[in-house]
Amino acid sequence: MEWGNISGIDAAPLSMMHKLPRSVHVAVKAPKRKMLAAREDLADKISEIALRKGTLYDYLNETLEEAIRADSLGLSLKEAIEERGIVKVGRDSGFTFVPERLWFDICEKAYERLGVRWLTSLWYETGQWYGRYYGDLDKFKDAMNKLMWDLSEFEVSSKDRNLLVRCISPKFSESYSVLFGRFLEGALNALGYEFVDGDILKGVLNLRFKESKGG
Repeated sequence: MEWGNISGIDAAPLSMMHKLPRSVHVAVKAPKRKMLAAREDLADKISEIALRKGTLYDYLNETLEEAIRADSLGLSLKEAIEERGIVKVGRDSGFTFVPERLWFDICEKAYERLGVRWLTSLWYETGQWYGRYYGDLDKFKDAMNKLMWDLSEFEVSSKDRNLLVRCISPKFSESYSVLFGRFLEGALNALGYEFVDGDILKGVLNLRFKESKGG
């Protein structure tokens, strides 16, 4: 039997128990410990982090507990961290959570009543803002894949010095498809590409761009 620390006093062998205050004459069995194998570089990094957080024992056990909790949710610890990262990316770039049906219905009504020219201009300008915010095509593409949950497909590829963008979403109405196309046009314009042509159908967008002169 091992003796743990009780009320700030190190527990002693039984032969010394009569010397301790009566209130702490309680034997506590310490939890069993096991050795875990890890790469040396990872172990060193964990030790370094633990020094900032408290103790290695507490930090390691907290990490293992979170890994077990993630597994109970059907996720690996990596997946849980990545999903948290998606929320952070969205928050940092100005996205907000809105119920899907509410969002699509509002956009549909606005398209009908507020004027197509004004609304498409707004989406184009918003796209430009996001293009400037990310400042890099790969970062923008990665953000769209992570944040646009209603897209079942979002691909950006190059062919004959043109940039091809393909989006598919069974949830997009015809009007929403037009608006999202303008958003992409604005974003890619800010990233140095000019819109050439494309096809926009209900839920399907195929757009072609070329590098802007001097871009």
